Amino acid sequence: MKKSEEALYLIQQGKFVEAKKILEDILLVNPNDIEVLYNLGMCLTDLGQPDKAVVTLEQCIKLKPDYSNAYVALGMAYFKTGDLEYAERFFFDALKLDSNNSYALSNLGGLFGKMEDIEKSLYYLEKAYRINPSNPNTVYGLGYAYEQIQDYEKADKYYKELLEMDAPAQLKNLTKEGLRKIAVSSFKSKGFRMDAVFYLIGAFQLFNRMNENKIKYITFEIAMKGWSGFDLNNPDKKYTLKTLNGEFTGLQLVCYMYAGFKRIEQTLDVGIDLSDEYKMALKLFHSGMVL
Repeated sequence: MKKSEEALYLIQQGKFVEAKKILEDILLVNPNDIEVLYNLGMCLTDLGQPDKAVVTLEQCIKLKPDYSNAYVALGMAYFKTGDLEYAERFFFDALKLDSNNSYALSNLGGLFGKMEDIEKSLYYLEKAYRINPSNPNTVYGLGYAYEQIQDYEKADKYYKELLEMDAPAQLKNLTKEGLRKIAVSSFKSKGFRMDAVFYLIGAFQLFNRMNENKIKYITFEIAMKGWSGFDLNNPDKKYTLKTLNGEFTGLQLVCYMYAGFKRIEQTLDVGIDLSDEYKMALKLFHSGMVL
């Protein structure tokens, strides 16, 4: 394997420090290797050294002025320095050379999203997605942008699509948080939930027949599943647990989790507000009138 190929493999593995050393050694022998300059520039950006990346990528572009992806990488380096004006300029320079450069389009979408210009963000992200639907940054960007304009159906679609992709852990965590926010917003938009009251009463009845450890296992399993992925508004959609027999609706499981955490730690924020429903369920349960 050539040294340059080894460095590229290390970058793909996220081993940027090791890759940087190899790329710098290659440049000592051949300082005008365009691909090595390009890969080193991206590596430096990923290592949190965007100022150094700018110098490296400017040298790359000087040697090859029509290298569209190098302009994208330079735009990303400037983005990391906080210079959004220069970042935008180089993303557009990349598109002048290649109007179908999906990475330039995707990064423009992300940049405009950061600037809270959601209309422009969606325009460029949708164009990027049509060209390359397998870029996780594009898919996350679309989910985020649609969430901002409260088009929760589309946001949910893109977020769930990303969770099925081979994407960085950080993006997946952001996606799960986005799904949680959507679930909460959709759920509470329907006002007081009497169906949640009944599920909470069912949780009280179930937990009264169990020891504390069993309750903890059930509660933590639901939490670990990432309750934000449950459909809280579709009673026909069913889910299963390892710790409890049967099939359950998404809302039912979230109510079990809520009731479980209330027994484990009263002050814990579980990410969804069922306090009013919980108070009514407790009142009914302790009234002795619930069968």
